[in-house]
Amino acid sequence: MQPFGPTYCETPALIDGIFPVEPWNAISSFVIVAYGLLTLALVIRLRPPPWLLLLLGSLLVLNGAGSVLWHGLRTRWALTLDVAPALILVALAAFLWARKVAPLWQVALMLALLVGTPFLARYIDIPLPGGWAILRGGVLVLAGIWLVARTLPVNRPAALTGALALLFALVALSARTLDAEACAHVAQGSHFLWHIFLSTAAFMLMLTLMRLGYGGVRPSPAA
Repeated sequence: MQPFGPTYCETPALIDGIFPVEPWNAISSFVIVAYGLLTLALVIRLRPPPWLLLLLGSLLVLNGAGSVLWHGLRTRWALTLDVAPALILVALAAFLWARKVAPLWQVALMLALLVGTPFLARYIDIPLPGGWAILRGGVLVLAGIWLVARTLPVNRPAALTGALALLFALVALSARTLDAEACAHVAQGSHFLWHIFLSTAAFMLMLTLMRLGYGGVRPSPAA
């Protein structure tokens, strides 16, 4: 059948349904799962384990599993399983971070941009390379810059891991943007790097939230 939804360098002209349809994209998605499991392993060691971070870690695992299935099968339900957990994770994590460093009205404005942009992408075409995927990434990066700037005077260690999250997100966005151009040089393109670097950014984001006070208390070595 003809491919639908986002297409990448690895996407074949006809989908035969044989797993994995996009090998590099599917296999690299396991990195997302690994970072989600690592987050859960760290959070479970906290006393008490904060349920919000457990939820975020679980969403990261679910996003990774959805990405594996989307790139492996290219079905509509797999695309939903890929995208929905990621959107919820980004909105919730950004909200939790912002609530520690900014007034509520600014938090609401940031969330409106983060949540509203993906919905607009369903109805409006824009003549940009990469389309709405790049615009969504740009909004995310701008929100990250604002959050890091707000965090720096409040909590420098959290600002550092937040800045690292932003840096990895920028590298991931570059890989996502250059995927089509990379086809001329490497058969698999560069979308797989989007998975690796963006999941690294997500893990740095989890560490940022822990440093901002959502992490509870680690057990002592004797515990």
